[in-house]
Amino acid sequence: MIHNMTHEQLCALLDVLPMELAFVDAEDRVRFWNRMDERGPAWQPSVLDGPVQACHLESSAPAVNGVLAKLKSGQRDVVDRTVTIDGKVTRFRWFAVRDEQGRYLGCLEMIQYGTEVVSSPTS
Repeated sequence: MIHNMTHEQLCALLDVLPMELAFVDAEDRVRFWNRMDERGPAWQPSVLDGPVQACHLESSAPAVNGVLAKLKSGQRDVVDRTVTIDGKVTRFRWFAVRDEQGRYLGCLEMIQYGTEVVSSPTS
């Protein structure tokens, strides 16, 4: 629940999370992402409202489409993959976002890198 939170507050809150988040709507269009300053060149403001496939390498398109198909169909509610990229562990998780009637509204993509994935928090 959100009560009287400003856009600036919500974006700042999401930016402090130790992960990248993106929301892709039911038509596969990018509607939101956090941590904008840390993202690569594929994640520019011009991408907003564009197809999520444009944010990935062309060679990744079949995998992206496969994840989206599983979430849309209800075959899966979560898809979780951990890969090693340039010697660093990266965890990708996609969560189906559904309304109260179970209709697919889109998905939340979460990406964690290296120590964010494998180490425990320190106090």
